[in-house]
Amino acid sequence: MKNQILLFISAFLFTLSIYSQAPRGLHLAAGFAQTNLKSSDLITESQPGFYAGLHGVMGYHENYNFQIEFTYKQNPLDVKYVEDTFEEAKSSKYKYSDISLGLYINYYILKPEEDKFYVGPQAGVFLSYVDALTPSKGANADYQYYLPHLLEESDLSDSTKYNYGFGAGLTGGYNNFRFDLRYSLGLANVLQDVELNSYSSTNTYTGPTLQGKTSTISFGISYNILH
Repeated sequence: MKNQILLFISAFLFTLSIYSQAPRGLHLAAGFAQTNLKSSDLITESQPGFYAGLHGVMGYHENYNFQIEFTYKQNPLDVKYVEDTFEEAKSSKYKYSDISLGLYINYYILKPEEDKFYVGPQAGVFLSYVDALTPSKGANADYQYYLPHLLEESDLSDSTKYNYGFGAGLTGGYNNFRFDLRYSLGLANVLQDVELNSYSSTNTYTGPTLQGKTSTISFGISYNILH
């Protein structure tokens, strides 16, 4: 009899723990992302883009869990330039893209329960591999000099390959669906390796070091494809 009681209590606690745990699993994610490049050395305007990736959500607590992300993000940048006549400033389309690995902590104010909406704050860090700034097809790059330093296309291809930073926002969901609304701030100088045509007689770069950092607003929906 005692063994049956203990077995019943164990089964009850196990069932309760399943529904009190924050949701876990592998999620397929996609959504809106817009990265801005803040710089006084390269005049740009950001346009809406997208991201897609995989989110692994893990943890055994009812109030919080951990989220590991592998994502690809892309959006266009309008980069200001002048032609060799220097008569008029125009815009050329460039592509900003990166592949990111992120680790975030989700804390649920409204706890996840079966058939109920849950939501809470989210914060974490990321590391990105940044693709070189790439012009759109058909750009007449031989006669375009990007403001304000009159940079050439080949100069912009030397943009820094890695970025890192932190992000914060809101996360939540309902059953197998989740959402993430986030603001991310990059801490690396992504224009650090871009050089002007300024060298000494010994072919030593005489500066300056250009400055440019990123910030991203993103919103995405993910679906649990593997529990």
